[in-house]
This record gives sequence, C-alpha cells and structure tokens, in this order.
Amino acid sequence: MAQIITIDTLIHGLQALGVKKGMSLLVHSSLSSFGCYVCGGATAIIEALCRTVGNNGTIMMPSHSSTFSEPSYWQNPPVASEVWHIIRETMPAFSPLYSPVEGIGIIPAQFVKMPKVQRSTHPMTSFAAWGKHASFLLDNHSLDYGMGEYSPLARLLDIHGYVVFLGAPYESNTLLHLAEIRADYATKRQLSQGAPIFKGKKRIWVEFNEIDYDNDDFDIITREYCLQSVNVRYGKIENADCTLMPAKELVDFGRCWIEKHRK
Repeated sequence: MAQIITIDTLIHGLQALGVKKGMSLLVHSSLSSFGCYVCGGATAIIEALCRTVGNNGTIMMPSHSSTFSEPSYWQNPPVASEVWHIIRETMPAFSPLYSPVEGIGIIPAQFVKMPKVQRSTHPMTSFAAWGKHASFLLDNHSLDYGMGEYSPLARLLDIHGYVVFLGAPYESNTLLHLAEIRADYATKRQLSQGAPIFKGKKRIWVEFNEIDYDNDDFDIITREYCLQSVNVRYGKIENADCTLMPAKELVDFGRCWIEKHRK
C-alpha cells in the first residue's frame, strides 16, 4: 500500500520539530515536497498546524497578489506602455475577501478560504492569519513599505513569533524582506508603487512607497543563519525537510548580512 500522510502524522511531525501550543508561526510550505499522498491535501496541513498551536496560538501565511501593482514594472510578461493608463483606470480593486492569492502555492491559497482566517488589506503584500493574535498581526497594515515596520512581519517579532518551513525552499523566506527594509545598503532601490483599492465603496488607484525587493540571496542568508544559531530546529515529515527558527533572531542576522554583503 502506498504511503499516506494524515492529520495525525502531520501533528506528530510538527511536535517533533518543536512546534508547541501557543506559538505564533509564519508558515512557508510546499504540498508536493511531502512526496506521497497527503489525505486532505492543503486543508489537512492547515488543520494540523492550527491544532498543533491550539486556540492560544496563531498561524500566518503570505497571501500576496502581484497583479495589484504598478504595470510599468511588470516583467512576466511585460505590458506595452500605451496600455499602462488603461490598467490603472480599469483594473478591479483589491479585496481581501475575494482577490486571488498568486504564485505562492496551494496551501496559502486554501488558507485564506478557511473559517476564521483573516486577511490584511494591502493590495500587493497581504498576509492571512488565524488564531489568538490574528487581528494584532494584520490590522493597520501600511500601504507604504508593505513588508516593513508597519506590516504583519514586524508585528510577528513583537509577539516573539517563529517562521517554519514545511518543505518550502529558503528562497521563499518572506521574513527577510523585513530585514531588507531595515538594512542600509548601497543597492537599495526605492520605487513608487500603485494599485487599485476600495475607499469606502469607491474604487481608486493609490500610489505608495516601496523598495525593489530581492530574494536572490535569501537561500544563502537563511543557510548561514542556520549554521550559526543554536535555536534552529530541524525535522522531516515523510520527504519534506522542515525547519523552525525564531523570527527576530533571523531578521537581525539578515539585516547585518545584507549590510555586509550587498555592495
């Protein structure tokens, strides 16, 4: 019989990794990495996470929507300059209730649909959360620098949260974007971003400040952090390599690394 992963299997694996009741977790995950049948798919992984941290814990995931952005920056694919103004004038406004999650996997896309999950209002870099601290993490998510000091990432540090990787590559380490914001380095590039949002019931196009995020070195940063920290926990759930690490320590390391190495 083929190997099967159940919710109980996942809970046992998370507990062995060091996930405990009451923890607040930023989750990066890959369903395919488990390498065998997960009974219930993405929903089972989400339920296992919520049951492991319990009602006093919190689960957060990125729920980004890159479509809601300034079209002159689009690259995959780019759009002709003569239609930029049409996009700015006609693209439907972002809604945390029904705008799609894009490019970050089936588990976050399912997470935003689950009962009692909330989503922040940033059109490009929203986050979704469930649990005790969900509102604290998501409320007042600033348009300017959407992964910076007034974002759910910074609030995660305030509550001594953790980041967990369930088979996901370290290059997906969203938390290091906060380190980019905090770091002072020569190649940091400021951008004027834009997106359609609702103001009351009216759709408007807003412009806001952002930086040109770059995750090309996130795998290196995370691996070097893991080598020097005694607070990282490792595990395996079937074929999925799993890691648990404290958020603040990782961001502090990432800021110093970026300032030293990004020339």
